[in-house]
Amino acid sequence: MPNVFLFDLDMTLVDSSALAHLRRSQMWNAVRQNMNLIRAFPAQGRAAPHELPALLRADGQAVGIVTSSPEWYATAVLQQFRIPYDVLVSYGDTENHKPDPAPIEEALRRLGIAASRESLYIGDDVGDVEAAYHAGLASVAVRWGPTSIFELSSSAPDIFMSKASTLLRRDRIGGRGYIGEALTSKWPFHSHWGSILHCDDEPVVYALGRYFTASDPRHATSPLSAAVLSLKNNDSQAQILGECVGRAVALFDWNPDCIIPVPMKPSQERNRFKELLESASDHFDEDIEVELSGLKTVKEIDGYKQMNALQRAEAIKDAFDTDYTWSGAKILLLDDVYTTGETTRECVRILNANGAGEVRVMAIAKDQRVFSRKTCSACGRSMKIRENHTTHEKFWGCSGYPDHCRHTEDF
Repeated sequence: MPNVFLFDLDMTLVDSSALAHLRRSQMWNAVRQNMNLIRAFPAQGRAAPHELPALLRADGQAVGIVTSSPEWYATAVLQQFRIPYDVLVSYGDTENHKPDPAPIEEALRRLGIAASRESLYIGDDVGDVEAAYHAGLASVAVRWGPTSIFELSSSAPDIFMSKASTLLRRDRIGGRGYIGEALTSKWPFHSHWGSILHCDDEPVVYALGRYFTASDPRHATSPLSAAVLSLKNNDSQAQILGECVGRAVALFDWNPDCIIPVPMKPSQERNRFKELLESASDHFDEDIEVELSGLKTVKEIDGYKQMNALQRAEAIKDAFDTDYTWSGAKILLLDDVYTTGETTRECVRILNANGAGEVRVMAIAKDQRVFSRKTCSACGRSMKIRENHTTHEKFWGCSGYPDHCRHTEDF
């Protein structure tokens, strides 16, 4: 069971969204004059987020606050909401900042505790997840923050939770991972909102865990990634992956009428989903039908994996068809790895055009961004992924911005 809980502050413990623009623009005098706009999040389960540190400390656990905000601000917020802590690490305490692990490492140093996967870092965005990974802690992401589901699913935490009270069941935290990762790893498993990785809303897309490419150091210790790769060539992992799919479907609060796999290429003879879905059907409602031939591929696409998202969207258009009229049926579309989503979106379009009532997507795994640490060539500090708030384009920005360095590089 974990006994160290390190928290991000803004949009994790408190709702400071009203000051988000001022904080991003480093307008700290204006922030100081508007601290009254910071709010508590509503209670989720039996606790509100800002109440977690006190409850955990009362249970004998070490609690730290690790924030990229200045110390005066963090101290004022913690006092305003009566949030206790054992250690506070703020912006001025380290030279490098999240997603660099230095602030988390400093908190552990002050607590006199070595880094361990038994310790948790809880935050609301991908920088928190990456910092926890580099520091050697398990990451927990909260759903009530502003980061989009798609962005968080592409740099997914070890645990994704929607209710603050989930953290209070310390005996179950070890089993709160994703169902696909838990079952293929033979880990304990306790179902909750985050047992299935929520990836997108239009259409609704779920994944049973994370897929790490061979260039990611996490690939070597991921049985789910290995099972997905194996499925492309043989059925040795079909039974366990089928159990993952079947048990996930049984957890839904939405019951499909039919499950259809993304179709194989015309040149492929083996349907990699056949045995998997036979195994899956042992674990969900027998009224759900499996239709292997619900979709068919009518166009081969060469070099698809090497294309970017725009190229894929153009190439995949009209590549699929169906011989069925779906008459309002609710359909679950099954794929192995969800990457850009262009393939599944085109499949969904074809199904909807032929009468499907609602189509949702389930992938065995969601492709993950490789956690790379980039050093600023101008000053040597770590760089972080930032976003242009006008164009929404991603770029690398020095973590020393704006006081020490304004160097940027293309993402």
